[in-house]
Amino acid sequence: MRRFRRRHLFWQIYPTLLISVALVAVLGAIVWHLSGVAPMGPGFPMHRPSVQRFQVHSLAMLIMVAMVVGVGAYPVISRITRRLEALRASVEAWGGGDLARRAAIDGDDEIAAVAASFNAAADRTDALLSAHKTLLAHASHELRSPLARLALAVEMLAEASGGSLVPVIRGEIAELDMLVEEILLASRLDHGTDVGRREIVDCLALAAEEAARAGVQMCDVPQGSPAFEVVGSATLLRRLIRNLIENAIKHGAAPVDIALRHGTRDGEAMIVIAVHDHGMGIPAALRNRVFEPFFRPEGSAEAAGSWGLGLSLVRQIANRHGGRASCSSSDAGITTFTVELPINDGQGSTGDSPPVPYRQPDDY
Repeated sequence: MRRFRRRHLFWQIYPTLLISVALVAVLGAIVWHLSGVAPMGPGFPMHRPSVQRFQVHSLAMLIMVAMVVGVGAYPVISRITRRLEALRASVEAWGGGDLARRAAIDGDDEIAAVAASFNAAADRTDALLSAHKTLLAHASHELRSPLARLALAVEMLAEASGGSLVPVIRGEIAELDMLVEEILLASRLDHGTDVGRREIVDCLALAAEEAARAGVQMCDVPQGSPAFEVVGSATLLRRLIRNLIENAIKHGAAPVDIALRHGTRDGEAMIVIAVHDHGMGIPAALRNRVFEPFFRPEGSAEAAGSWGLGLSLVRQIANRHGGRASCSSSDAGITTFTVELPINDGQGSTGDSPPVPYRQPDDY
């Protein structure tokens, strides 16, 4: 049924044409009726019945002309609006993350010119993204080489002198290495690159393991609760939970705990992962911005560091799995980072492709 839909432009052009032709027909009939018909010449008067028949025939002729114009104009207007609709669909698909989508160029008129311009802009954007991806990969590789040499030099320094700065240097190197790894992962997620095999993942087991590793409390799950399983990448989901916990420890305050429960969103069953901390809380104006890469609240010291890529990756991974991430704070200063993921309904397939097409993050 979708191909028979007409959007606003169609209903602006085609009915206007029909109404215009109909008005011409009506006005013509009124003129004939009011003016009558003059005699054809001396000795050839036209009788009243003949005048009436002539008026009826003229009105019928005008109506026929209107019908012919309307029927003839329909395919023209329909084709124009159909091409505009196809162009709009291509632009929306491209804007939604399908970067390989291009508009069909049909003809050599203004619509075809717009489609060609869109395709050229999309090609240039694609080339820029590819160049950016290549540059990022090369830069990350070049960064890791000196990091490895530095780590080796630190080990040699520790054996030779046992200096007190060695633990500090090791910590800085580990932080740089983690940053490079997160930049690479963020780039792969941005470009929709495959980042692992899809499988059925038990989020409860992942959360328990990460909570034990970080030394935070794992809230009890009621006995008899359904399984906390999703279809996705176990590596990415583990990183999501780990980043949530590490963010709460770094930027919040103890006690930190993680809880899992079942919920719904728009009628769809969801698994809800919530990490709580008892810090200063986050103002409402900043609760969406904390998911931006390297976000630093205004007025905070540079030595305190930024929020890095951790929460940005959390949102990207959640979107990659068809879910979403959000933040909330209570008046008591309890900050909760929540991730909602579609529950495994037993119909999800596994494989090497992402579970859902990449889409732009929403504003929550």
